[in-house]
Amino acid sequence: MQTQAQQNDTFFRFQVFQGELDANNRVKKSKSVGMAYLKDGQQLFTVRLWTLVNERFYLVQNREDTSKYLIMTREPNRRENAKNKYFWNIVGNGSVDTTQGVVHLNFDLFERTIFMNIHPETAATTHSLPDLDQTSVAA
Repeated sequence: MQTQAQQNDTFFRFQVFQGELDANNRVKKSKSVGMAYLKDGQQLFTVRLWTLVNERFYLVQNREDTSKYLIMTREPNRRENAKNKYFWNIVGNGSVDTTQGVVHLNFDLFERTIFMNIHPETAATTHSLPDLDQTSVAA
């Protein structure tokens, strides 16, 4: 039986992949390039890319247009009494395509669009994902 604390620590996992458009303009997955994680009840996705395994990216939904995202990085503010705990850096943007069930992720330094599935993996709900404790911090 799960405790209340365990129920609040549920994470969902989403595929991040390269894709090609087929003849019907549908995105077809060609290669897995990472994973995104979302803590239950939160709106901040944590994205890990296999190529940049030591880096974390964050998807923050636009307040005015929920079909758009900012891709951000963050670094701790080293000032002891700082008002803000982190410095946030915009490194790209994303847009939701609900007809195909993906978010188009456009990183500033990558020429190629990558995609994130908007539907979590069914077998990837967990209460013990390592190293994701900071995902509950709101942007």
